[in-house]
Amino acid sequence: MTDAILFSAKPSMVDVDDARRHLEDHKELYWSVGFPIAKDQFLFPIFGFIHISGGQVEYRALVDDIVPFSAKHYENPSLKPEPWRERWKSDPNERNWKNCLVMTEIVPFSFDTYQFEKSGGGLIAHPPQSYVRVIPPNQPSESAPAQPSRISIAEKNLEDLVVQQLDEIEPGLSLVSRQLSTPAGRLDLFCRDVHGNYVVVELKKTQGTDQVVGQILRYMGWVREISRKQRSRYHHRWEEG
Repeated sequence: MTDAILFSAKPSMVDVDDARRHLEDHKELYWSVGFPIAKDQFLFPIFGFIHISGGQVEYRALVDDIVPFSAKHYENPSLKPEPWRERWKSDPNERNWKNCLVMTEIVPFSFDTYQFEKSGGGLIAHPPQSYVRVIPPNQPSESAPAQPSRISIAEKNLEDLVVQQLDEIEPGLSLVSRQLSTPAGRLDLFCRDVHGNYVVVELKKTQGTDQVVGQILRYMGWVREISRKQRSRYHHRWEEG
């Protein structure tokens, strides 16, 4: 069983896209956190699921190690994205950091935070202020039977399958962008219909919730803001396990 933690990130404090761009050219990233972590309880590498404050989990990181925080990390361009280093220079006392998560990968991973199962049992009730040890989605707990392998296959390829069959959602639908980062969150599929209207396609692997509806409404609000003369719509697709 792969170890995993769930933790939160505030968009006002950290731009995850800065981190992802950094990892395109560097082997690792030092992500500073303001809480202590007992690293000896983990077998590395572990997954780090990133909850975006005000939303849900939007990214999954691969964490190879956890090290004590040091201000010297900001002096090394191979460890920190340039925007983070510049911010630190302007205000080196902006945060009382405790540790750094040594990440080697950050990928989009949309998932309802409240559907995460804690490793000690029970579902997440509130986004963590520090971190919570969790069971990665679709990885069974010790007391639960393994799920059929077709579930993980469908989840891995769901977005690719939808992109290849946009006409099945709506004739004439065309893709503009995938995993588009916006102030309202990350859009799975940003499309246009035959009339030129924007269409947001949100993909979920489980039944939709009220939280998903709120997420979609934020997306639509952003689309209307950037193009007030054009209408925006959304499609919500989910796959049952």
